[in-house]
Formats: sequence, structure tokens, C-alpha cells
Amino acid sequence: MVYVITGGPGFGKTALITKLSELGYPVGGEIARQMIIDQKANGGGVLPWIDVAGFEKQVMEERIKFIKSIDIDEIAFSDRGLPDQVAFSLLKGKKVSQQLIEALATNNYAKRVFLTPPWRQIYRNDPIRTETFEEAENIHRHIKTAYINFGYELIELPFASPEKRIEFILNSL
Repeated sequence: MVYVITGGPGFGKTALITKLSELGYPVGGEIARQMIIDQKANGGGVLPWIDVAGFEKQVMEERIKFIKSIDIDEIAFSDRGLPDQVAFSLLKGKKVSQQLIEALATNNYAKRVFLTPPWRQIYRNDPIRTETFEEAENIHRHIKTAYINFGYELIELPFASPEKRIEFILNSL
């Protein structure tokens, strides 16, 4: 079963995914971020500000591939999930695509979703994460709404070190 770790950008998800991987858990990385890095490095055009539909489709397909690669009895973690894509569509005032709606109907995560709350002290910009902290908080609100609307139970992670957050996650399973 795949457990999602989500929340606004820059609130500590990737650090947790990295540590869970180091502990031997199968993990799905932040696909959208990696695609942007790869496309920019290779001069590609499948970017969310150039080819919105193509970008959404590729990210969705990679997320589905990860879900399907995990055995039902196996514990795995994903940095974001399909409902995040709904949140980003709605945030941009875009109608949620039929392909994404169908993907959500047939690909499920564990009902418990771990949410990294807005945490100004750890928030940093980088070449991909260009949002202000306030914009990241707004994205966070959309993400929360999307997961709730799809019937997921949100478990907010404590403001603590990555190690303490991992301990909290593993104790919550």
C-alpha cells in the first residue's frame, strides 16, 4: 500500500521521502519537480507553463506506474499523489481533466495521508520552487481540500526533525 506524504512546497516532504528510502522503504519521488528539472536540462517542452496537458499526463502516468509497482502487502511512500494534481489544476483555475478524474477513480492510495504543515523556518526557494511562503500556504490549502474531497484522512505531521516525523509516520501506520 502506498502512503502519500503531501503538503505545500517547501514544507519538508522530500527530506522525509529521502530518509524513508534510506530505511529501505520503496518510495516515489516528486515526479513533477524531477520532470521540470529534466525538461529544462534537455531543452524539452513538456513543462507546465508550455504543455499543460502533456505535463499533467506524464506526471499522472508516472504516479500510476509507481502505485501499480507496489504489492498490496508492501508499505511504500509517495512524495505527492494524484489528488495533488487536482489541487494544482484548481489553483490555476483549470478544469480537472477527464483523464485525471478516471485515474483517481481507479488508482488508490492508503486512506491515511500524511500532511506537512506550513513551516516558515524550513521554507526555502530554489530554481524550481519560486513561490513565496504565502503562495506555498495557498497551494497547501488547495492540496488539503483535494485530499479531503477524495475521501482521504489527513494526518498532520508535527513540527519536528525529519527523524521525529518519520517516527511519527511509522507509529501511525
